[in-house]
Amino acid sequence: MHLPHTMRFIASVSTDSTRCKRSAFSFLQSKQKRRQALVLSRIHEIVSSPDLNVSSVLSIIKSCAAALPTAEFSNLLQKRNIESHTALYWAIVNHQREALLELVKFIPKFSRACSADLRLACMTASDHDSFMLLNLGDNFDPKDKSLRRILGCLRDDIQVYEWDTADRSKNHFYVRFVFRMFQKRLRIARKFEVEFVAQGMWTMTLACCPC
Repeated sequence: MHLPHTMRFIASVSTDSTRCKRSAFSFLQSKQKRRQALVLSRIHEIVSSPDLNVSSVLSIIKSCAAALPTAEFSNLLQKRNIESHTALYWAIVNHQREALLELVKFIPKFSRACSADLRLACMTASDHDSFMLLNLGDNFDPKDKSLRRILGCLRDDIQVYEWDTADRSKNHFYVRFVFRMFQKRLRIARKFEVEFVAQGMWTMTLACCPC
């Protein structure tokens, strides 16, 4: 079948236009991947370098956040893209508290996978402070969380202290609990559970015995 010259010209232009769009899209994708890789390498540097001072950490994180759209940066931080863990995991394990506090500012809500990774990090590092700071135990007992919200009850205060002993193999510790509206919550729910980190993950159940 022979196409008129004009139709062949239009078809040729259309094909060239499609190729051009594909090429431009491919170029943008490649550029975006390079930008993500660069940001990830800088974040990797932060969470694995204990010698960086606070001002340098904050400056690098701000420049990384500015290089990507907000949602994209948040997703990048929550992916297990550094030795099968998130950047936040390594910030906890390597005791990079300043980096951790700055990075979580860009995450409105942790994904389930990220939350699980952070819980593992706190358990690995025996870091109860970060566990509480990030509210990682807040969803452990959803019924109690809902009840506290209805009652206008503040979060319980749980503090873990390592026992100062020469024999570290004994892993001694003690825990201080301050339960808000304790009796009211127990009378209504009959029981609730809390978590804390001390040489591992612990769960404590408080229950009201039936009369």
